[in-house]
Formats: sequence, C-alpha cells, structure tokens
Amino acid sequence: MMRKAQGALEYLIIIAAVLAIAAIVVLFLTGAFKSPLSSATYSACKQQTSACAMKLSTGATQANCQADCMTACTNTKGNDAVATAIVVNVANCAVGGAGTATGCSKCTTGVTTGW
Repeated sequence: MMRKAQGALEYLIIIAAVLAIAAIVVLFLTGAFKSPLSSATYSACKQQTSACAMKLSTGATQANCQADCMTACTNTKGNDAVATAIVVNVANCAVGGAGTATGCSKCTTGVTTGW
C-alpha cells in the first residue's frame, strides 16, 4: 500500500513556525523589545529644554546647549527621551544630526512645544 499524502500534522507545524517568525518580526518592528525610558528622563529633558530656551533668549548659541541636552535627554544606552533615535554623541544631538523629532534636538533648539 502506497501513501501519497503528507499528514496534516506536518502542515500545522510549518504554519505554526511561519506565524511565530512573523510575530517576532512584527514585535521587533514595533519596538516592543526596546527598553522603555523612564518618565524621569522625559521630565529632565523637558526641564533642560526650558533652560536652553532661556539661554538662547539671552544670546547663547545652540552649541552651548548640546552637551547638557544630550545628558538630560538620553538614557545610559543613548536612547532619546522622545523618539526612537539613538543619540551617540553631541554632534547627533544637534539639529539634523539625530533628526528634529528627537528630544535632544528639540532641547538644543529650545523648542518647548510639540512634545
């Protein structure tokens, strides 16, 4: 007697493996495995942004704010307080470095709105 068809169990195992891989990919793409930033980091970034806005209004340049903003707006891994960007160094904190949507770059320019 010859068996021509594969058993349904093999197909179910293949489908389960494909779904598991797809689920893992979706979780990585949505940032589910990213370490969350504390609200303290977010608050510190907003406070530093206000301080930078004051400095800029008195004639300071954005370069005067970059180091302070990088310290206040990133965690120890370099994750930005607002965006998913990673701020590697002070130059990335500048406008256009890590992008204008990051807390670090908003802080550097003194932008206190749109958070």
